[in-house]
Amino acid sequence: MSLISPANAIRFLGAGRIVFGIAMIAVPEKVGQSWLGAGGTTPEAGVAIRAVGIRDALIGMALVHTATDPQRGYRWARTSSFGDITDLLATLAAAKALPRSGVIGTVAMAGAAAASSIAVSEWVRREEA
Repeated sequence: MSLISPANAIRFLGAGRIVFGIAMIAVPEKVGQSWLGAGGTTPEAGVAIRAVGIRDALIGMALVHTATDPQRGYRWARTSSFGDITDLLATLAAAKALPRSGVIGTVAMAGAAAASSIAVSEWVRREEA
């Protein structure tokens, strides 16, 4: 089996989501500061950031778990993109109230993650066909 495969691409996406999710759970104030500015360091923001972190970690675990199952791996890769698209759109909706660097960083990261998830899901779908 080649190191460059749809299953390994899904594993890579999943591992990234797990790591990012754990960071959001462990240090929500650091993630919040860079994403949301001063308001992102409050205990209230920490609740939401940890919740998003748990979402990301769970989606990442599902990706890793289903990497070798083309049907489920495909669906989880697509599902993964919806979380990123939601983060991107929510950030853009509040962009005027957020630090410019947080908006740019989130748009870049969430956009790249969503595009990667969609591309990998298509790769899986085409390999299966």
